[in-house]
Amino acid sequence: MAARTVPTMPDWSLNEEITSSLLQQITTYARFWANRPMFRMYQTVVQSIPNGADTQMTMDTLDYDTDSGRAGSSPWSYVIPVGMSGRWRFTVLYSAVGNATGARQPKLYKNGALATGGYTGAQASPATASHGGQLVLTLACAAGDVMGAYAWQNSGGALNTNLGAQCSVFEGVLESLATP
Repeated sequence: MAARTVPTMPDWSLNEEITSSLLQQITTYARFWANRPMFRMYQTVVQSIPNGADTQMTMDTLDYDTDSGRAGSSPWSYVIPVGMSGRWRFTVLYSAVGNATGARQPKLYKNGALATGGYTGAQASPATASHGGQLVLTLACAAGDVMGAYAWQNSGGALNTNLGAQCSVFEGVLESLATP
C-alpha cells in the first residue's frame, strides 16, 4: 500500500452551516486515526551480533506496513513516509540466544545516529536461557527520517539472535501529527 495523504480536520467559522462535505472530512479524518500509520517487522534468519559493536538488526520479515515506509532492501530500515511527520512511538526488541556473560542492549537509530534516549540495557540471563531487552521510545520525526533497530552485546564473542516466538522485532506507530 502506498503512503496515504493525511486528511485535514475541518474548521468552522461562526454561524457556518454543517454540510455533507464537512461531515465527510470529519469521517475521513476519524478513519485515518482509526487505522494510523504503523509497521511491524521481525527476524526469521539468525544474525550474528559482534562483541561490543552497535549492529543494525536485519528485519527480514514484514508483518505489516500500512504506508509503505519499509526500506526496499536489507537490513530493512523504516523511512517515515511523506506527510507523516509527527511523534512516532517505536519498539525495538533484541533477542539473543543463551549466554550468561555480559549485557544486551536494543538501540534505536535515527538517520544513522543513536537517537537521544535510544537505548536500554539488561544483564545476561543464565546460559541456558535466551535473553533480550526491549526499548520503547517516542520521538519527533520528519518525513524521510530513516529509523533502524540496532543491537549491542558484550559476551566476549559474537552472539546469534534468537528466532521463533522470542525473535527480535522492530515496530512503530504514528502517535500524533504534533511537532514540538
